[in-house]
Amino acid sequence: MTKLIVNTILSHQGTVDFKDNISANGAKQWLDTYGIIKTNKNTIDEDVTIPLGTNGITAGTVIVSSGKTVTIQGEWRII
Repeated sequence: MTKLIVNTILSHQGTVDFKDNISANGAKQWLDTYGIIKTNKNTIDEDVTIPLGTNGITAGTVIVSSGKTVTIQGEWRII
């Protein structure tokens, strides 16, 4: 199960201050002037299912580890 931890973000005069770090499963995420820069690992090392009616996106080159599967019932785009 994926757990997304999001904390309050306060914005003052065009700058962004974090009350706490933002992370997804321990991986740091960054905030720029226009939105969050989302990061992802380049290796999938667990079985993943993208359910019907769901969109998924991955950035950059991605490798699926030996013995692991990505089941795509919805949509998955790698950009």
